[in-house]
Parts: sequence; C-alpha cells; structure tokens
Amino acid sequence: MSLERLSVVFLISALGCLLVGRLAIRGLLAMRWVQPIRYEDCPSLVPYQQTKQGTPTMGGLLVLGIAIVVAMVCGGVAHPEGRLVVAAAVSVGFLGFIDDLLKLNSPNARGLRYMPKLLAALGIGAIIGWLLADPAAGYRQAVVPWFGARMELGWLWIPYVSVVIAGCAHAVNLTDGMDGLAVGCLALAFGVLGLLALTAFDNRLVAIWCASLAGSTVGFLWFNASPASVFLGDVGALGLGAALGVLALLTHATLGLVIVGGIFVAEAVSVILQVASYRWRNQRRIFRVAPLHHHFQLGGVAEHKLVVRFWIVGLLLAALTLTAFASS
Repeated sequence: MSLERLSVVFLISALGCLLVGRLAIRGLLAMRWVQPIRYEDCPSLVPYQQTKQGTPTMGGLLVLGIAIVVAMVCGGVAHPEGRLVVAAAVSVGFLGFIDDLLKLNSPNARGLRYMPKLLAALGIGAIIGWLLADPAAGYRQAVVPWFGARMELGWLWIPYVSVVIAGCAHAVNLTDGMDGLAVGCLALAFGVLGLLALTAFDNRLVAIWCASLAGSTVGFLWFNASPASVFLGDVGALGLGAALGVLALLTHATLGLVIVGGIFVAEAVSVILQVASYRWRNQRRIFRVAPLHHHFQLGGVAEHKLVVRFWIVGLLLAALTLTAFASS
C-alpha cells in the first residue's frame, strides 16, 4: 500500500472522529458517564481533579470504534493477524470498560483492583501469543534496534507477548492523567510504527491499522486537548495500548517500543519505583507523587506546558526510533 493511500486512511479516520465527536460527547453526558474524583490516592491532587469534574469519560469508545471500522473497510481484517488486532483492542478495552463502570458506581471511584486487572491483561496477551506461535508464520522474532539482527524468542515467545501487551496497555493507562498527554503520545507512536511497517518491514496490514489508529487519536485530540471536553477512560487507554503492543509484535519492532514509547515507559517505571520505595524503604518516596507527570505538576509546571514538553520528548524519541530501524 502506498503512502498516499495510507494518508487517505489517516484522514478518513481523523475526520470520522472530528465529525462524530460532538455527538459522542453528548451521548456520554446523557449517560452520565462523567469523570469521578478519587480523594484517597493523593489529597494534594484533589483541587486539580475537581477542575475536571463533570467532564465525560470513556471517549475511548469513539477512538477505538472509528479506528476499527475504518481499518476493517480498508482491508485491515483481510488476514487473521488483523482480526487479532481487533481481538486484543476489544478484549483489553472491555476490561477497561468494566473498570470505568465500576469507578462511576463505586464509593471513592474505586474500579477493578490492580492485580486482577493486570492478570487478566496478561492472560489475554498469552492467548494472542499462542495464536501467533506457529513457527511457519515467522512472528517469534524481535529485531534489535540499530543492529538489525533478529532475535529468535523460541519458548519465551508466549510470556514475551503477554508482557508486551499487558505492559503497553497499563503504561498507556498510567500516562492518561492529563489533557491530551496519552493521546498525543499515542498518535506519534502509531505514526512511527506505521512508517516502519511501510518502509522497513513491508507489512501492509500493520501500516493500515497504524494509519487508522493514528488518525483516530489525532481526531480525538481535538476534543481531548486542554481543557478537555472528553477523556479516554480506561476503555480507551487500555484498548489502544494493547493495539500498539500487538502491532509492534507483528512487525518484530517490540524492542523499539522502549524508544518510541519512552514516555509510557518512564511513567510506568516511576510508579513501579514509587511503590517499591514506599514498601521497602520505610514508606519513603522517590517522587512527590507518581506517575511522573504529576511529580512535575506538583513541582510547579503548568499542565499545558508539561503536556507539550512531553510531546516534544515523544517527537524526539519518534525520530530516534526511525533511525534505530533504518537498516532493518
């Protein structure tokens, strides 16, 4: 598929989100699916959370819905691997949907507990890995950035896929804490992965999906930019993160996710370090609060400036990723 045709896929998906966005927001408000406030996690962030009160959530239903429909119409499910992208995004997204509903209807906005949610995502990832495990399909490899060498994963393939899909989903979910932050970084990640699929890996299927997902995230950013008119919700963050992981697996570029998804990695690592430090260092914290974006926010950086700076870092990482796979 040519770059011109992929540009059309991108535009259709982006315009679809823009055209349906207002109607979707009204529907979410009518359902009373609005952002709840958690008072126990970090009292110092409650004033910030209160500024978001009344904003509809679960806008990820729009992003995923538009992206999936456009990709399907453009041939994204012509092969079984395309249907696996749908399966991963929908199943992990449904996990987030249940989490969102529980938050809306539970005291102090409590959703699913973290460990059951993580184990469920790992289980979905293991199933995807098993379905892609046929040696004849040639997916059980990972390209090493800058070296171009292909690392055969063998029996590690299924646990590797499980960790990649669950890790991507939860890292994106942790990043989705400020207006436009996760969506902007996702648009960059899908865009870079699509370019790599088209040029370095010659994978038409992945290129279609990346163009559609990048388009829908850009279209959604129109409404999600500060001050946000709608939020992704866990349904969107988890579903889009899972889709990103599967698409990287299909192009053997999963090691590149550490680069192009560096913002997501940093956010997840900040949470892991914070929890570990709190538990094993006598309740001492490394950061003011985790994830990382809130650490900088409590340090006095304004939300809009912080989000744009994270986008800039994401853009630099995107360029670095393209150089990392130039010889693949």
